[in-house]
Amino acid sequence: HCVSGRLYESEQHASGAVLSRQEFANLAIEGELAVVLSQEPNEEVLSGIGIPNCVARVFPVIELHQHVLRGKQPSAGELIANNALHAGFIAGDGINPHDIVDKTTLNSSSLSIFADNRLLAECAGPALVQTIRSSLKWLTAMVLDRGERLRAGQIILTGSIPSLIPITENCGIRVEAPPFGSVEVKFKT
Repeated sequence: HCVSGRLYESEQHASGAVLSRQEFANLAIEGELAVVLSQEPNEEVLSGIGIPNCVARVFPVIELHQHVLRGKQPSAGELIANNALHAGFIAGDGINPHDIVDKTTLNSSSLSIFADNRLLAECAGPALVQTIRSSLKWLTAMVLDRGERLRAGQIILTGSIPSLIPITENCGIRVEAPPFGSVEVKFKT
């Protein structure tokens, strides 16, 4: 289910970063899309279909997780308690989605995750774009309930469709998400 948290600026890395696996507790990754807001989302902007007008840029990310589970049943609460949300992310360049002339391109978007050129997971189709809209709707409502607001310039990670992937050895991870771009990171000991 959806969760939210804040990340520190020091936890954002540019594509091509080299990170030590030893800096993380049982490192795992997710490949997903993120957005930069151009304005505060509201109910009117978030109604409809496609990428909302409050989005200035869409880009692929590799989200980093501290994947520590000690309980008998895995739970979101345990992931949050073990600081899973605060491990960081690697950001690709991305695009302004409103510059895409042929909007059918968005419905055929895809996301593929590779480890050293070996395909680990993929997803395709309108679900990627729908995840952006549904995540923004949920997050906007949640922060308003807390008396807060989203604002222009904020980066929002919109959630992953593929499963969490443990990183147990040194490797290069790449996420390709046409038409939104790609992102990569190298993990070492």
